[in-house]
Amino acid sequence: MKSKRISVLILSIALFLSITLILVGSGLSKPKPNPNPEQNSEWITFSGDLYGEQEVVGCCPNAGPNPNYTMTLSGKFSEEFLGEHTGYIFMNSFGRNMEWDYKVVFWWTEDGTVYSIEIRGGEAHKDKRTKILTVTFDEVRCYEIWIGGLNYTEIVRVSFILTRDPHHPANK
Repeated sequence: MKSKRISVLILSIALFLSITLILVGSGLSKPKPNPNPEQNSEWITFSGDLYGEQEVVGCCPNAGPNPNYTMTLSGKFSEEFLGEHTGYIFMNSFGRNMEWDYKVVFWWTEDGTVYSIEIRGGEAHKDKRTKILTVTFDEVRCYEIWIGGLNYTEIVRVSFILTRDPHHPANK
């Protein structure tokens, strides 16, 4: 009889500890991303040969969406690319073997023709406290330039700074 009581007591304690660990473990898990898109906005700034600054919502998972962005391209680009364009932006880090680069792709349509630039490289720095990412591109060659589906052969080297700030300047 005594052994049955001891067994029941041990099983009860084990059950209590198991349930407690399950409840505490689920409470300590990472919070789920906020489905509110306003919470996922960033203030994205380009300064230098690529220029633009605006709030962007939902940038830039690998499968999209690719948000609208207005960018001005400097005189380093040929006449077809000069000036301000409203198009779409994609940016993300990529790499392998612990060697990471940054990729920026911007494209727009004018008179039915699609223009696109892709730039890879840059030196990224992420401030862990503020979560602000700064990527410096110094005389980096445009990896690809396209006009209407044809690869543009001119080599263009650009310098610019990209800043991704998860805090909108109006809220500071």
